[in-house]
Amino acid sequence: MNIQQQTLLSTLFNESLDAILVLDLKTQKFILFNQKALELYNYTKEDFKEITPKDLTLEFLTPEEMKKRQKNILEKGWDRFKTKHKTKDGKALDVLIKSKRIELNVESILLYITVINLGKEQKIEQEFETIFYSSKDGIATIDLDGKFIRFNDSFKQLSEYSYNELINISVFDLFHQENKEKIKELIPQVIKKKYIENFETTFITKYEKSMITYITMNLMPNQKEILLIIKDFTLLKLIDLEKKFKSLNELIQNISHQWKQPLSTISIIASGIKLQNELKLYDVSNLDNDMSKIVEITNYLSNIINNFDDMAFENLEKSYSLCQLMNEILHDMKNLLNKNHIKIITDYKIDNKVYIDKFRFSEAIKNILNNSIEAFIEKNIDNRIILIKTENIDNHITLKIQDNAGGVDEDILPKILEPYFTTKHQSQGTGLGLTNSYKIIVEMHKYLFSFDNCHIKFDNEEYKGFIVSITF
Repeated sequence: MNIQQQTLLSTLFNESLDAILVLDLKTQKFILFNQKALELYNYTKEDFKEITPKDLTLEFLTPEEMKKRQKNILEKGWDRFKTKHKTKDGKALDVLIKSKRIELNVESILLYITVINLGKEQKIEQEFETIFYSSKDGIATIDLDGKFIRFNDSFKQLSEYSYNELINISVFDLFHQENKEKIKELIPQVIKKKYIENFETTFITKYEKSMITYITMNLMPNQKEILLIIKDFTLLKLIDLEKKFKSLNELIQNISHQWKQPLSTISIIASGIKLQNELKLYDVSNLDNDMSKIVEITNYLSNIINNFDDMAFENLEKSYSLCQLMNEILHDMKNLLNKNHIKIITDYKIDNKVYIDKFRFSEAIKNILNNSIEAFIEKNIDNRIILIKTENIDNHITLKIQDNAGGVDEDILPKILEPYFTTKHQSQGTGLGLTNSYKIIVEMHKYLFSFDNCHIKFDNEEYKGFIVSITF
């Protein structure tokens, strides 16, 4: 294995959203564990080196029963089960355990263990269930062969079939014969691309009523089910339908991305305060900073909710003055920028109107600025500067955002836009970062997006920094 592969494996291990442990069966000691494991169980690195599986479980297991369970895993090669674990301070955790045998040599047999905190997973699942069953759109989940697994009342009403009838037919039976093959061809595409959006076809109800529908399919996280959304375009005006359809899709796709990480951050801060207070270790002088961080995150979530209608009904047919929009974004972030002692310099050489989704574009720009703010904090930069300028390059307006936060390590730079890659300062933020900005600018708006290390001059001083360029 080369150094690059080792670095990749190390990054995946340490940056995983789930707790990962490696157990030496001979010594019953954990020889490897990631940061998520320490956070989940509230142990230090030194603590974790001394504990055994017995210290983590809330189940009453004798040493013989523990050995028997581990022996079963060894014989089977893997295992998967739900159980109750406990943190260092005795807090109960509902967890899903996934274990796999690793045999490096005859004398060293290891278990690779993934621990999933079901408390957080259940909350997200409950939010999804609420959307699924309360929606007025027809929503169903199907297996990869097209058989129905479950569906909401709206889907039953749309199809005019009963529960027993739907559960015994295939999704392909709901379309004209000439459309069945097209629908079947969508399944492999969904598996490959993860989703198919707004596929227009003719839907046939039980009583042979035809309706023009738009279908969206999303591959579920378990890779074995497909979420199917069917919208009847014969009952609503096209413009109203597109607005509601987009709103539903945005809601489903943004719940985990927009809410999960901020809520997790609040939970970590609050749990940390509670634990340290119980142990009489909490420094009260940190209270103001901790509370300010929670307020900042809740304001972020509140703005997401307040602006959600704007996001759902915005489109790319509206044009905005780029410089005016940038000034609005800077005004929204004024308190955060001032709090972190960041000087904003604007140099607008040109101003054109650009066609954008205002909400999503603003989100992309704020992510870029937040990326710089986190870099300033992480690297403890004293003289903090962000330069924002517009230029005319080859008859196209280009927006450039530069900071003097020291830039990004050249080895890391090519990996910034990889789906699961994150730097330290990005992981302290909302988790959106440059990857989400890239998707909004390039995939949604079809504009050019680039980034690189740079040098920035200010007050006769030259600094190393990072630059993001957007060309319209």
